[in-house]
Amino acid sequence: MLALAWSSSVGASNRSNGLSARLGASLCAGIGGHAGTSVRNGLHLAYRPLHSSSSFGRAWQPAELPSGRIALFHGYFDNAGDIAAELATDEHDLPRLYGLAVERWHDDAERRIIGEYCAVIADPSASHLRLSRSPLRAPPLYYSHDERLTAVASVPRALFAAGVEQRLNEARIADLLMRNSSDDEASSFDEVFQLPLGSIVELEAGRPRVLRKWYDILDVPPVPVSDDAEVIARASDLLDQGVGACLRGFRRPGSTLSAGLDSPQVAVRALSMLPAGQRLPTFTFHPEAGFDGHVPRWKIGNERPVVEAFAAMHPGLDPHFTDNAGYEHDYRWNELFHLMGDTAGIPCTYVLHGLMAGAVREQCDVLLLAEMGNATFSDRGDSGFVEYFLTGRWRQLWLALTRPSIHRGSIARRFVSRSLSALLPDRIWGSLRQMVLGKTLLSEIAQPLSEDYRRASGADERFQRLCSIPDRYQPWSRRHSRMLRKESGDPAAFYQGLEQMYGVALRDPTAYRPFVEYCLGLPTRMFMRDGEMRWLAKQMARGIMPEGQRQNALNGWWDADWHLRIGRRRQAFLAELDRIGRDDRLGRMFDVPRLRAALEDWPEQTETDPQKAFAVQLAVPSALLAARFINWVEGRNQP
Repeated sequence: MLALAWSSSVGASNRSNGLSARLGASLCAGIGGHAGTSVRNGLHLAYRPLHSSSSFGRAWQPAELPSGRIALFHGYFDNAGDIAAELATDEHDLPRLYGLAVERWHDDAERRIIGEYCAVIADPSASHLRLSRSPLRAPPLYYSHDERLTAVASVPRALFAAGVEQRLNEARIADLLMRNSSDDEASSFDEVFQLPLGSIVELEAGRPRVLRKWYDILDVPPVPVSDDAEVIARASDLLDQGVGACLRGFRRPGSTLSAGLDSPQVAVRALSMLPAGQRLPTFTFHPEAGFDGHVPRWKIGNERPVVEAFAAMHPGLDPHFTDNAGYEHDYRWNELFHLMGDTAGIPCTYVLHGLMAGAVREQCDVLLLAEMGNATFSDRGDSGFVEYFLTGRWRQLWLALTRPSIHRGSIARRFVSRSLSALLPDRIWGSLRQMVLGKTLLSEIAQPLSEDYRRASGADERFQRLCSIPDRYQPWSRRHSRMLRKESGDPAAFYQGLEQMYGVALRDPTAYRPFVEYCLGLPTRMFMRDGEMRWLAKQMARGIMPEGQRQNALNGWWDADWHLRIGRRRQAFLAELDRIGRDDRLGRMFDVPRLRAALEDWPEQTETDPQKAFAVQLAVPSALLAARFINWVEGRNQP
């Protein structure tokens, strides 16, 4: 993680005393370790890698470029060797390599570099900073800039150590609770901005910030397809490259492993790249003992048996399982607030603690994910329901509506709900859903705010400006599917929080940019063909997994035993809601009566209908999370 700051107002020298040391201490606060610090021409800098030592802290210095500029870099290159060869320099000194690339190619350097990073190039003589983040996936980068102080850091706590005032941005909290992540510059604090993915911002003393979003996922060009086998081979090769890039520099990798199509392919490819005789630990969560086994018809509640059968095919895998006992919905929330400075990504992600703890026990230094699998090679091909209708590919439309085993209802009803209704504007779609089916929008059920607060705070108005309803995914084409996914939010702060907490790096080979762009450019028929969804991932999985798993149409249920977990905390959660309701501010913010009613009307078994379950499964934990975060930021006692 990196941090830097300079003061530019009267009395700056007094405030700057020991500033670099404060920045370094803030990066280490709550996680230990040692940060390197430096002062260059009034610019105070600090850097802490994931694993640091006192010798590192003493030896670290920022990269100085021939121009006199200073480069800070946090993350990694996938193609450092190629970039270094073009620049005739050392591929291992990434800050200097990045700085030289920018000096040679300017903004085009970001397009040439493949990797996951945030970076700063400082020109102390001109009081000028250039901040950047890679597209698709990158460590977070926050900044504050005014006439008094400019500060930049990987974590908000370092900005406050520099002298930025810590004030809550309540609008951001409300938007996150409503699943509105459209403002990709907002943070949880006023006057603290986060740099969006694939963007550059220029900061200069006495001038307003200048933001350039140089990368747009909608601009990915179509990939011409003439031969299916060629596509399968190319996608497989690019995924191999992504796995190899994520393994580089680590000695003891591990991998998450589910019953699906994504993480198993990542795990098998990682295993093939390990030295002979080295096993690959894998980590899978499953429900606690006492889970009643009730799941929606389109879900798998317990993935362990499928994973065990898969692991039996690959003796080099070393499977580990966790029922997440002891990891409740609110597990280590206050620590995450400190490490992240945010709440984005936290609700109902307690299951990741069991996986991370398992990786620590097995002494893994990196854990492979497959979070972008569903958006890349394992895309369902949902755009086919509309695209095949609009382009008159009637046979493909008929097969899409009739073959997938998860479909229910008459063919006519499937056609209306899958193909025709997708063409309706959001407001009409939502009204008809309520009128005809009697169903409320799931995003409405899952949010915990009161109607008065949503209206008065502007949260409703901001929600209405979204390009699509968060729980409506009905793409008309492959490009439209990318547009619908653009506002899904950036989980970087959460993943960085877990890395700080457990000391294990998280890498996602399915986020490897050449792989992502290749998959996004492929036509719909590579993902839905002859009624078979996830066609490409299934072809790539031939011979890798049991046929039952390869052909399975069900999805794993992330929070399958929520009824068991929330049930044993129900009385404590009711008491906490009562305290929130008695607080003048929080009581107006949250719809406490509705949340209480959801907990009081407790089902005897796991409720599988989202219309009935989401209030207690999602809205209640979200309200408790937000209330605790607000109190944590403002230093108030819990209500």
